[in-house]
Amino acid sequence: MRDLVVKILVSIGLYKPIVELIKKAKFEIQAHRMHKDGLAMLADADEVFTQMGVRVFLTYGALLGAYREHGFISYDPDIDLGVLENELPVDLHERMEDAGFHLIRQNYIGTTGQVVEETYEYKKLHLDIFIYIREGNDFYSVIQRKHESKEWKEANATDGFPCDRSYVPACEFERREFLGLNIYMPVDTDGWLRAIYSDSYMTPIKNWSAKDYKTRIVHTKDRSYRKIY
Repeated sequence: MRDLVVKILVSIGLYKPIVELIKKAKFEIQAHRMHKDGLAMLADADEVFTQMGVRVFLTYGALLGAYREHGFISYDPDIDLGVLENELPVDLHERMEDAGFHLIRQNYIGTTGQVVEETYEYKKLHLDIFIYIREGNDFYSVIQRKHESKEWKEANATDGFPCDRSYVPACEFERREFLGLNIYMPVDTDGWLRAIYSDSYMTPIKNWSAKDYKTRIVHTKDRSYRKIY
């Protein structure tokens, strides 16, 4: 029944507008929850990874907020963290589950099966973990984009999603103060933010899009897929 409804909505041009309205409502709810309880989730996540001997660090919107806003970005609905691929423990999912972080989604490369991003739910909050891979003098993570024309379930069952690599300079990580917590951040935070958001990252820009600015986000021929738990 769902597939039939989707096809009808797509045929009359209503599918995308309805999806966008639903996404906007969910986005606002998650942003409210995150700003209320996100710091507690971050503290708990850091403790779990520390117990595993893994450095988990701020990246993407969480890093931008920490550096530019000295807090969370007001409209951010989740927390973005990164880990290095070579530091991932084999029992990551079990340890996260024991701490109350429930794995709800994995993004992986179709040709290799390599997991590049995981999303966990914790007390109705979402935590995104990006897996960083070393390449020469850089690290990169993989960003899954919307399918060119298909809704996500059809895309996931067929040719997958386009994806980009987001390159940042390889560097060490250090703990810095963030809203009363000491959290790992890249030593070259400025270099990371310039690579991800362009040289204008210190200026908030409404409806910012990487395609409009000079960044180190590179489109690839890889296709990625989602595994839902």
